[in-house]
Amino acid sequence: MFDETLIKVEEIDQIKKESLILSIRFEYDLQAVYEKTGLGTAIIVDEYDNPLINSVDLDTDKGIYRGFFSVLKSADKYVRFAFLTGVTKFAKTTIFSGNNQPVDISLDKYFSGICGVTHEELLAYFNDDIQAFADDKGVPFDEMLDLLKKWYDCYRFHENGVKVFNPVSLFNAFMKHDFQNYWYNTGTPTVLMKRIHNSYFDITTLKNDVEYGKDELKDYKDDEVQTDLVPLLYYTGYLTIKEYIDEERLYILGFPNYEVEMSFFKSLAREFYGPSELPNGFAYSKFLADFRRGDVESVIERLKALFCTLPYANDKSAKLIERDFQNVIFLVFSILGEYIIAEPHFSKGRADAILINKTYVYIFEFKIDQDAQTALNQIDTKNYAGRFKMDNRKIVKVGVSFSSTEKNIVDWKVEN
Repeated sequence: MFDETLIKVEEIDQIKKESLILSIRFEYDLQAVYEKTGLGTAIIVDEYDNPLINSVDLDTDKGIYRGFFSVLKSADKYVRFAFLTGVTKFAKTTIFSGNNQPVDISLDKYFSGICGVTHEELLAYFNDDIQAFADDKGVPFDEMLDLLKKWYDCYRFHENGVKVFNPVSLFNAFMKHDFQNYWYNTGTPTVLMKRIHNSYFDITTLKNDVEYGKDELKDYKDDEVQTDLVPLLYYTGYLTIKEYIDEERLYILGFPNYEVEMSFFKSLAREFYGPSELPNGFAYSKFLADFRRGDVESVIERLKALFCTLPYANDKSAKLIERDFQNVIFLVFSILGEYIIAEPHFSKGRADAILINKTYVYIFEFKIDQDAQTALNQIDTKNYAGRFKMDNRKIVKVGVSFSSTEKNIVDWKVEN
C-alpha cells in the first residue's frame, strides 16, 4: 500500500503534494488490478468537470486534477479504455499533459449516434411501446410518433450525423405514458444559468435559430474569458445542430425539441426570479387565463408584482436593468405555452412581442424610460397590426413603459 507520509510537506507545496498523492495512489491501484487479473482497467468518468465548474479556486483545483488525470499517460499499460463526459472543454487546456490529450468525439460523425436512440432503432425495437402509449392516449400510431418527435427528438452531433431521441426522456414517457419535461429533472448546469444572468446575453435570440462557426464551436475552451455563451449552450445540451452551411462553415443551432426549450426557459426563470417562493402574480396559469379572457389590466398587474420581487443582477447599470426587463417579459410569454413571436420583422420595423391565442392577437411594444403612448403610437405608425386585419380574432395593442429607476412598469395603454 502506498504510504503518503513518504512525501514531505516541507519539500513540496501543498497543491503539488495533493496532486502527487492522487496520481501515485491511482497508478498503484491500476497496477495492482493488472498484476492480479492480467487485465487492463476501463475508466469511465461521468461529469468529470463538475468539481471544476463549481470550484471557488479554479487554478488550485485544476492543479489537483492534473495529478489524477496524468496517470492516464504514465499508467497507460494498465488502462484498457478511458471515457470521460462533461459539458465544458477543460480537457482541451491544462488538465491533461500536452502529449496525453484525449480524443474529442463531441463533433465526430462516427460517434454521433452513441448517446441517443436513432429513428431506425425506435421503430425496430420500440413499436410495441409506441402503440401502447398511443392506445392509452386514444391517438393513432403515427400521431403518437409525431408527438414523441416534437417532445424528445432531433439531437444531432454532426452535420452529417444521425438524429437521435433523448433516451432518458423517451423511456420515461414509455413507462409513464405521459409527456413531461423529464430531462429538466436530471439537473441543469448552474454555471450556465448564472453566466446568462450576469451577462448581457439576450435570450430572445434563442427563440429563432442562431448561426455559429464550426471551427469556433469545436475549438471552444471554457477556461478562457467567454463573452459568447452559445458554445456552452450547445455543450450543455440546450442547442443542437439544425443545419450546416458548407461554403461558410457555419452551423445553424437551435433547441432540439419542445422539452429542452421549455426546460431552458424554466431553469432560467428560476435563476432570474430567485430561489424564494414565487409571488401569486407570477403564476403562469393565471397569466394564461388573463390572456384568454382579454384582461390586459390583470396581465400588467401580475407583471408589476413580478418585477417587485425580481432579484436584479449585481451590476446596477442601465443596460443590465434593461436586459433583465426584456428577458423576464420574454420568459413569461414563452413559458405560457402559447404562440409567441419575439421581435418579428415587418415591412416598417419590428414589434417587441406578439402573443396569439384562439380569441385574441396581442401586439406589445415596450419602451424603457419613455411613455406608454409613444409605444402605442409606434404600433400604429409601423402598422404592426396590418398583417392580422383579415384575422377573425380580436386585435389588442398594448404600449408599456418601464422605468429603469423604478425598475418596474410605470405606465401602459391599451387599444382594441
